[in-house]
Amino acid sequence: MKSKKELTYEQAYKKLEDIVDKMNGASVPLAELMSLYEEGMELAKHCEALLKSYDARLEKAAKHIMEMENEAEESPDDDEEVPF
Repeated sequence: MKSKKELTYEQAYKKLEDIVDKMNGASVPLAELMSLYEEGMELAKHCEALLKSYDARLEKAAKHIMEMENEAEESPDDDEEVPF
């Protein structure tokens, strides 16, 4: 079984949903509820960290695309004559 840090976002989110369902289900002993809560919080933190990482990657990619577009606008086209 994968450790929490090895889980993809989808896997961690599914486990988190399962925990919430279990906590909302039939009577669960308090000790088990606390254990489920702690595990859920760890999974939620992992999901948040993954989302922040994905967001940073998207921002970096968007910045790179904008830079490439700006460079393309600044460079002369191959069809245009360049005066010497």
